[in-house]
Amino acid sequence: MKESKFPFLSSFFIKVFALLFMTFDHVGLLLRTSSYNYDVLQLSNVFRTIGRLALPLFVFMIVEGVIHTKHFGKYALRLGIMATFITIVLIIIAYADFGFDTSSIAGAGNIFLDLILVALAIFLLKHPNKLIKLLVILPIGLSVLSFVVKGYENAYNATIHWYPTWLYLQYDWFSMLLGILFYLSYKVGDIYISVMKNQFNVDEAYWEIAGHKRFLINIIQVFSLCLVSVFYYCFKYMWPGAVFWDVETQLFAMLSGVFILLYNGKRGYNAKWFQYGSYLYYPLHLGIIILIFIILNGGF
Repeated sequence: MKESKFPFLSSFFIKVFALLFMTFDHVGLLLRTSSYNYDVLQLSNVFRTIGRLALPLFVFMIVEGVIHTKHFGKYALRLGIMATFITIVLIIIAYADFGFDTSSIAGAGNIFLDLILVALAIFLLKHPNKLIKLLVILPIGLSVLSFVVKGYENAYNATIHWYPTWLYLQYDWFSMLLGILFYLSYKVGDIYISVMKNQFNVDEAYWEIAGHKRFLINIIQVFSLCLVSVFYYCFKYMWPGAVFWDVETQLFAMLSGVFILLYNGKRGYNAKWFQYGSYLYYPLHLGIIILIFIILNGGF
């Protein structure tokens, strides 16, 4: 039996699309804060809508990375270094005068904190020791705490001084729940294949060789993405004012499911320059975008 050519997107292309969508998002964010022109604001809305596709793809790649890495310590160390570096950058952005409002970036939270907590949660969930598995409550708890603190501050126009802003996550429980469900999709897929084997005598090897198992997991993960996105939208009504994201726009995150659906489970191109460059891209592209906006606003 020949291996199926569908799905066909490797992790390399998923990462490239995620980086591209993230760039659109950050350009749109600075367009919104640097101008009140109607046309500019409309363009900002378009860019930010495109940007909604980035986070699910990043979380998806983190889950894939933790599942397949042989050296979680090194993997987590890279994420930890970037989380620390981005924290320093956000502190600088918060207190420096760039000639235009950068508070929306400084106070939005550190996306690498989201990613490293998701990675830690998946690592703990897949650990064979049941007691160690229970430690997953720690990264989950921090993601929920970040949401509660930011939600309370936003809903009641208050400030919680005991929780430092540099511990703000960017997507809080949204990214955490998404990552956990992406991981559990593998378990659900295995259960479904086991049922098919017992009831219809379908060989498990058939699912692997034909590529059907990967596609089955993709479908479950896309369903998980849609489920979490709709649940997040419901918080608009469950706790009015707490969610400061535009939840209607956030629903466009579900469109990233198209790319997840086409994922073939293969690494693809993975040269060292790209492997480390994908980490460095975040601060580099953010610095370049801010520099461009400083020049456009008459800085320097």
